[in-house]
Amino acid sequence: MNIKITLLLLLALLSVSTSPIVGKMLEGVSAISISFWRMLIGSLVLWLFSIIKNQGSMKLKQNLYRTIIAGVFLGIHFILFFTAVKLTFIANATFLGTLAPLFTLMFEVFYFKRVYRLKIIIGLLITLFGAFIILFNGFDLSGNYSLGNYCALLCSAVIAVSLLIGEKVRKNENTIVYTRMLYLSAAVTLFILSLLMNQSLLDFNINDLYWLIFLGLVPTIIGHNSIYYAIKYVSPTVVSTFPIGEPVLATILAYFIFGEVIGINIVLGGIFTIIGLRFISSKK
Repeated sequence: MNIKITLLLLLALLSVSTSPIVGKMLEGVSAISISFWRMLIGSLVLWLFSIIKNQGSMKLKQNLYRTIIAGVFLGIHFILFFTAVKLTFIANATFLGTLAPLFTLMFEVFYFKRVYRLKIIIGLLITLFGAFIILFNGFDLSGNYSLGNYCALLCSAVIAVSLLIGEKVRKNENTIVYTRMLYLSAAVTLFILSLLMNQSLLDFNINDLYWLIFLGLVPTIIGHNSIYYAIKYVSPTVVSTFPIGEPVLATILAYFIFGEVIGINIVLGGIFTIIGLRFISSKK
């Protein structure tokens, strides 16, 4: 993997690490509202940039449909992620929310029938064990804590599907053409869900708006666009492995900003998770 892609993915890591912290700070804003404005702002900025500097249009019609589907999954991913951030500890939400490499690998093995060596399967099992330690600490099926953990786990599976679709589209389309429609599709999905769930998208004040704009610009355009640029050149499993550093950075920030206690289960589970995911990516 060349230095340009590596640096972009490191930039993506630093950018997306701010997302759970800002999501926690927006405690009075619903998860669906945070997700909607993040996607809408990101999309509008990219469409505006496309007007100023023409980026062309999609080359293949089927890629438009694929992008819309990927956008639906991305919108659902963000609802689940920000719900997890609000219901459980940031450490839990980020560790369990960055298991996308685990799910992309599973999809590649069982759906695409790609064959990998035993060492990769071992890495997968190590990752599962780390997730198990985090997920089942203080297990209570009826509690918000466990519900938040499950939302984080599910959001990893959903983003894995979006990344796999993105891999196909990015073979023919440039990053901005793809992401401007991807984020718009996600925003439309979130708008429809807000109507079905009877939730307001305007439950924020002017100070909250600044943070919503930040989410649309930094973790979305800088962070996610770097990821979608890289996905054309390396596999979804490798791309989605880079953000495994997010839980470490986010957990440290959460400790100093919110005073969240870093429990032994988070430390141990996080270590196993990172070792397993790094094992998967390095062997690929």
